[in-house]
Amino acid sequence: MVSIIKNQLLKHLSRFTKNLSADKVNLSTFKGEGELTNLELNEIVLTDLLELPCWLRLSKALCNKVTFRIQWTKLKSVPIHLNLDEVNIIAETCEELRPMSAQAGLSSYAGVPGKYSFIHKVIDGITVTVNTVNITFNSPAFTASVQVSRIILESKSPGWERSDLRMTRLKEPDKGQLLIFKELEWQTVRIEAKSTKDKNLTPLRLLTNQARCRITIKKRLSDCFIMGSRLVIILDDLLWVLTDSQLKAALHFLDSLAGLVQKATALTRKAKAARKLEVSCDERVSTKHKEMNVFVFF
Repeated sequence: MVSIIKNQLLKHLSRFTKNLSADKVNLSTFKGEGELTNLELNEIVLTDLLELPCWLRLSKALCNKVTFRIQWTKLKSVPIHLNLDEVNIIAETCEELRPMSAQAGLSSYAGVPGKYSFIHKVIDGITVTVNTVNITFNSPAFTASVQVSRIILESKSPGWERSDLRMTRLKEPDKGQLLIFKELEWQTVRIEAKSTKDKNLTPLRLLTNQARCRITIKKRLSDCFIMGSRLVIILDDLLWVLTDSQLKAALHFLDSLAGLVQKATALTRKAKAARKLEVSCDERVSTKHKEMNVFVFF
């Protein structure tokens, strides 16, 4: 039984990880608990999943330990709890814009396809906690480090309160749509950036405490497609000591990225225009077929 569940777990996780083997998985079926160690995440899949801009790419993503807890008899009301200890990510700017994946986005990796069912409810209700996330950002002009601690992502009621898992979704059968309410909370964020070209520039530092991000996701019941989302960020404390030299450094950092961002924006506009043209052509063809069918009927 344990080996069967292990194989299924490895099968699904292999999409998001690299070099994952059975010896890295410790599983207790009856307790509903498990542990994975020394995970190397697939940076290409993660880049597509997060829909990062085409001027930015992930070069490495590691997690030292993942634990999970599943209450088999209460899956309808109690969420699966996934805990990550420490996540280390290295990101860098691209010299040339990377090609955008046709499958980019959360919908393409959302799991089981088909009509919204019980398994989708379980996946959507997962609670994720992360002790620490360390992000190192490298570019030709500057390097930056970001540390986020005590992160928790959990389902909430429409009034943004903790409640039974069954109360965290609003279904609209007439429209064939579903609203899911998630709240992302973190304790502290520390950001530091320093120039690699001008050593005289003062490092830029930013510190925030106890912030929340409320996320409302709209899904289509027929195929689980994510139709849209709404994000609201709430900051309790924002501490930013900005001197003249730090302001100069901030402008220098933004200027170093301006060219890449402009190229990426132009590329995105072209892609959107091509998609609109394709949809318009499909609608015209569909309308023409309907007109022909009516003509043949008469």
